[in-house]
Amino acid sequence: MQALLAYGAVILSFVGALHWGLAMSVPHLHGGEGSRLFAGSVVPALLAWVALLLPPALAVAILVVGLWGHYAQDRRLARRVRLPDWYLPLRLALTSAASLALVLAWPRLI
Repeated sequence: MQALLAYGAVILSFVGALHWGLAMSVPHLHGGEGSRLFAGSVVPALLAWVALLLPPALAVAILVVGLWGHYAQDRRLARRVRLPDWYLPLRLALTSAASLALVLAWPRLI
């Protein structure tokens, strides 16, 4: 089970890295948008790290909420920035798969 939690944490951290990359590649963000995107890109890794320090059932909840929260952030970002057409469908599929794996393991963690 620890391996599954670690994998979930790695995936959530990777989502933050995607946002960091987007912040670097989008030069036309106005005002503090770029800074907020850079700052927000660190949040998934911090959530993942904290999740690994908590009891497993709580860790699952934090990881799943983090994955879906950043998917929602991606959808908001897609309204302001041109993302590849494949990006949101792929993020939805990966978020769903990672969340499902974590949730299916949850009963064994309680």
